[in-house]
Order: sequence, then C-alpha cells, then structure tokens
Amino acid sequence: MRFAALAAALAALTLALASCGDEEDLGATTFVPAAGENTPPDTTPGVPAGSTYDVNGNEWLKLADEERFIAAQDYVADHPDECSTGDGRNAAADPVRDWADASIGTDYPLNVPIAELLAEGCAAALQSGEQGLAPES
Repeated sequence: MRFAALAAALAALTLALASCGDEEDLGATTFVPAAGENTPPDTTPGVPAGSTYDVNGNEWLKLADEERFIAAQDYVADHPDECSTGDGRNAAADPVRDWADASIGTDYPLNVPIAELLAEGCAAALQSGEQGLAPES
C-alpha cells in the first residue's frame, strides 16, 4: 500500500514538472481593437458607393418596382463581362430584377448584398437564351 502511494506521488510530481517550462504560444493575442474598428463597411465591397444596387435584401424589398428595375438595368450596364454574351447581347434588366425578387428571402437571406443576386440574375438570363436577352443598344 505504501509502495502504491509512493508511486502515485512520484507520478504526480513527474506530471507537474513536465507541465513546467516554456509557455506555448496558442495564438492568443493581447491586442484588442478599438470599438468600431472592425465594423463592416457601409457599402458592398466591389460596388460603387451610392450606386442604385448598393443595397441589401431588406432595402431592396422596400424599393418601388421601377427603382428595382433601374438598379438591375444599372447593374447590367456596369458589368458587361458578367451580363453579356460574346455576340454583344446583354441580359435584359427585367429577368435580372425578377431573379433578385424571387430569390431574396427564399434562396438567399435578407441581409445579402443585392449585387450578388443581380449577378446570379445575369447568369440565369444568359443561360435562358433569347427570352432573357436584350439586343445590343
């Protein structure tokens, strides 16, 4: 019994000594950012500030139908690489706007930047063929 107690005490001492030594850096930081320093930007990254499509889904739903059409039209005009075919036809603003209208709140959360949905709308219009394309203006 005395031998078992001595062995247990020796094992405890060995473990205690093994845990001593250099402190391991676990990646914790002592830096704490100032309040508001890491707040998200007021605009959508990659979207010009003040553009008609610099809104999130909640804001999009509050826009009038004509305002959403203009935003989709502006997006198509501002993104020719994403919203046009090789033969000079662009995605029409109507199906692009309709894609965003149908997707927001169902397939995408309400806080998503609308520019993401308009990009998806352009891709859908281009894939749909003639009914989703407008002739070159």
